[in-house]
Amino acid sequence: MKKFKLSEIQKLVGGKLIGEDLEIRGLNAIPLAKEDELIFVDSAKRVEQAKISKAKAVMCEEGLSNYFSEKSVLEVKNVRVAFAKVSALFKKEPEVKWGISKEAIIEDEVEIESPCAIYPWVYIQKGAKIRKGVILYPGVFVGAYSEIGENTVIYPRVVIYPYTKIGKNCIIHAGAVIGADGFGFAQEPTSEGYRNLKIYHFGGVEIEDEVEIGANTTVDRAVFGKTIIREGTKIDNLVQIGHNAQVGRQNILVAQVGLSGSVILEDFVMLAGQVGVAPSIRIGKGAKVAAKSGVAKDVAPGEEVAGIPTIKASTWRRAVLIFEKLPELYKKLKERG
Repeated sequence: MKKFKLSEIQKLVGGKLIGEDLEIRGLNAIPLAKEDELIFVDSAKRVEQAKISKAKAVMCEEGLSNYFSEKSVLEVKNVRVAFAKVSALFKKEPEVKWGISKEAIIEDEVEIESPCAIYPWVYIQKGAKIRKGVILYPGVFVGAYSEIGENTVIYPRVVIYPYTKIGKNCIIHAGAVIGADGFGFAQEPTSEGYRNLKIYHFGGVEIEDEVEIGANTTVDRAVFGKTIIREGTKIDNLVQIGHNAQVGRQNILVAQVGLSGSVILEDFVMLAGQVGVAPSIRIGKGAKVAAKSGVAKDVAPGEEVAGIPTIKASTWRRAVLIFEKLPELYKKLKERG
């Protein structure tokens, strides 16, 4: 069982330790925590619940430590950031079976560096390169001439099409499909209407280091060139990234986001759940898009937008308040008319 002194955790996250230097054996939610588990308090709303928790140790935002005179306290500037760092100490992972399973199918000219973990029913096509520390769980398909960088973990039933490049320390969750053809068709007129003609795709996908891709997410290959996901970006489950999209560094894409072809997201962009982005749109550095928004025009760097089609988020919030009152305003206008 993993265990750490509060002073060891303090070295990792910074802040100030107040009280006894307790030994911590895990993290937990406030109402579920045991005496030797650490709880996190990010606002005054959680103080009362935390005070009666069985946990003897609390990590809290600056200014809240005075509420916990009977507990040991780690006071930090940003609890969420500190929680992320501490969670890495206590992460639970199954034991990895290093080596190449006899039930894996590996074609000619495949390079596999040692150590790797290639589980049963993995299929690796000709010319693929698997760097050291890679884990491929059962049912993973790796297409021809693809490359997977060091220490990347790929969970069951992930499909990686040929000519895909994946960087170091990536995580790709179950059921993701990387490198399928984009949705491209030309409509040839006919006497009845039209006939859909497939536009074949000749490009690939490149995923840089430290990227995480959620379950059942899809990243389409480019028509020409590459669809690119840059360093540190985190993509939720059920996201669709269209052909030739360029996703910048350290982006956040929440569940059911859909990017059309040739969309460009600059660095540090955040798209909330179910955001849809029209073809060839550029969203600037540090911009944020609210949930369920439809982006039909470029978004300036640092701008926050919402709605369908998107407008400034501050304007959208005021408009929603007015929309709620429209029936009442209509009734008054009708009475005056």
